[in-house]
Amino acid sequence: MLVKFNLEKREFKLCPEGERILEITKADTTPSGKPNKLTVTFKDTETGAVVNSRYDFNNDKGLFAMGMLCKVALGMQDQDEFDTTNDTKKLVGKKIVCEVVHTQGTQAREDGTFPTFANIRKTIKLAEEENIGARNIIAQETNSVGDDL
Repeated sequence: MLVKFNLEKREFKLCPEGERILEITKADTTPSGKPNKLTVTFKDTETGAVVNSRYDFNNDKGLFAMGMLCKVALGMQDQDEFDTTNDTKKLVGKKIVCEVVHTQGTQAREDGTFPTFANIRKTIKLAEEENIGARNIIAQETNSVGDDL
C-alpha cells in the first residue's frame, strides 16, 4: 500500500457570524458498534469555510441540538426516532440556514493569541434553492393557468 501526502499549506477560513447557508458535507455516527455521538461537517455555501459540530447522545443539550437539526433537515417531530444507520446518510447534501456565532478559546497558542471558533447556535430552516429549474417553472405556470379557469 502506498500513502500519498498532500503537504500543501491550506488556508484556514473562519465561517462568518450571523445567518449563513450551510451545506452538510459529511455526517458520521461513532463508534460503529454502539454509536454515542453524531459528527456533522457543514460548509458555508458563500465562503467555503467549514464548521464541525458534534452531538453527544448522552448529553441533554447535545441531544436537543441534534433534535433541532433533524427537525429542520429531515422533518422529524417530537418523539420520532433517529436511525443511526439510515438517517445519518439522509443529512448529507441538505442546505440549512443556521445562526453562526464565534467563541474564543481559552488556551493560548504559542504566539500568545487565542483561537476563535465558529459554532452553530441555532438551525433555522432549510435553505430555499434559488434556481428551481425550467421543469418546475413550467409546472408552476401550468398550475397557475389551470387555477384561473
